Amino acid sequence: MGLLDTRFRPDGLQSAVDLCWISCFIGNIGSPPAFSQMLQQLVSRHEVLAGVAASQVISNVPAALLLSGFTENLSALIIGVNLGGLGTLIASMASLISYKLIAREESQVKGAYFRYFTVANVCFLVVLLVFALILEAQI
Repeated sequence: MGLLDTRFRPDGLQSAVDLCWISCFIGNIGSPPAFSQMLQQLVSRHEVLAGVAASQVISNVPAALLLSGFTENLSALIIGVNLGGLGTLIASMASLISYKLIAREESQVKGAYFRYFTVANVCFLVVLLVFALILEAQI
């Protein structure tokens, strides 16, 4: 079973295995010096945007774990990865779980659910991100 596998296990084993793989990946990805230096430059002074962007690709919890070692401004990073839980389906493990449930229980509407979910989440993300960036600029 993989992270995007649409099968669902009520005992939570799949989620635990998925999180284990993600933790192993995150723990090692920042190790190569060139990659580490690149992350340091990307994250420094851009924690909110880096948190949002990384969350769209690897989910917000792994993004927080990955990026936290490359900044001292953890409050901005927390804002970024929390906002980053909106957006794509991958942005939050809870979103993936909800989609898995819809795909399993209501498979005929999973396409419509995916479209509505994505549009609604991207709209909320844009509005809240603009608000966060305005507030950040005033501090």
